[in-house]
Amino acid sequence: MIYQIFKFLFSLFLKITCRYQVIGIHNFPSSGPALVVSNHISNWDPLIVGSAMPRQINFIAKSELARIPLVGYLFKAWGVVPIKIGHSDREALSKSLTLLKNGKVMGIFIEGKRNLGNPEIMIKPQPGAAMLALKGAVPVVPVAVINTNRILRSLKRVKVIIGKPIDFSTKLDLKNLDRKEQYSQVSMELITTIQELVKKGL
Repeated sequence: MIYQIFKFLFSLFLKITCRYQVIGIHNFPSSGPALVVSNHISNWDPLIVGSAMPRQINFIAKSELARIPLVGYLFKAWGVVPIKIGHSDREALSKSLTLLKNGKVMGIFIEGKRNLGNPEIMIKPQPGAAMLALKGAVPVVPVAVINTNRILRSLKRVKVIIGKPIDFSTKLDLKNLDRKEQYSQVSMELITTIQELVKKGL
């Protein structure tokens, strides 16, 4: 209930302040597990991407943010899975895979941290998204956020672009690669796809 109320109010805020637009909503799976993988240019991104989707997303986010009183409360309502940045956090991975197995939607920012440079050029991907995509064997929904780093600072329209789901479990070219190479190839395909979405939205 808290999630739905906050989602409505936050979406209204975005529409009033920055002409919020969601493109490609028809691409989002209406049921079953899915992994949303997005670029990351602002601390607003988990809330903005979550507001754009027709189903609740359980995001992976750095645990430090959850310690901030109000932010921590919102993260809990938003279904955030805290993870220690820079460390191997098996508990967060295990919890994420359990949620996917139970038909939920997980969300992760493939770069692992905010890209403070040129938003058209994503920074080095972290392996978490590829690990969840392959271990979970679920559809991966590539998502691009546009101008979320300009909220309340610019008149530019904030956009969320939802791409077509990718099923990596059916890609035969991955079968003959070792696990590390699989993660690398999946990560690069996702980075390329999301960058193309970013360029279309600018």
